[in-house]
Amino acid sequence: MCVNTSLNSCSINLVSENKNIICYENKSNPPSDIISILVKESLESASLQVSDISGIITIIGPGNYTSIRVGIAFSLGLSKSQSIPIYGISALEAIAISQKGVCKESENALVLIKALQNQYFIQIFNHLSEPISEPIKSKLSNISKLLSNEDLVLISLEDDEIEKLIDKKYKLINSENYIDFHKVLNQIIKKPNQYNKVSPLYLSDPVAEKKDISWFVKKKSSY
Repeated sequence: MCVNTSLNSCSINLVSENKNIICYENKSNPPSDIISILVKESLESASLQVSDISGIITIIGPGNYTSIRVGIAFSLGLSKSQSIPIYGISALEAIAISQKGVCKESENALVLIKALQNQYFIQIFNHLSEPISEPIKSKLSNISKLLSNEDLVLISLEDDEIEKLIDKKYKLINSENYIDFHKVLNQIIKKPNQYNKVSPLYLSDPVAEKKDISWFVKKKSSY
């Protein structure tokens, strides 16, 4: 079972190693009000019981603080009560994995998720969807600085502001809030120890980033 409360919605996805089984999503209610209902409805729709859940994947952020805490707390509680493993992954990495294959071997992917006040959560991944930078939060005006001299494919949730900013020489992929949890599950199966830390990803503006986003590019090159 996959739990996502980070992208302005609450979704429960049931997946197996072979396929996505079912997805229930609610964008109208706070996750705290709807998450247990979505779990119940998704299991009933798939003719499954809670005891059939063999593991939990939860999105650890970034996003709304309260929503992230709700998703993680619910997932940890269910993991403990059912004695099943739990894994955490960021929405940025989950989106990159979902779009694996869009980059050539010589290209990297810049994943962007809209935050508040004209800011974005961003992170760079290689063509294998492996992170090669730390995630940060940056103003939209600073992202154009990051794009200079970079062979990047941009992966963004649908956003008119990003489309206006981006030069046509960059390939822009609109992911439409979509995370393919089947792909995410299979990635976690390959490297479970890489995802067994489940703690919230809260991104604040680094002091250096407020001055010059070039620190992010320098940090990226050290990976």
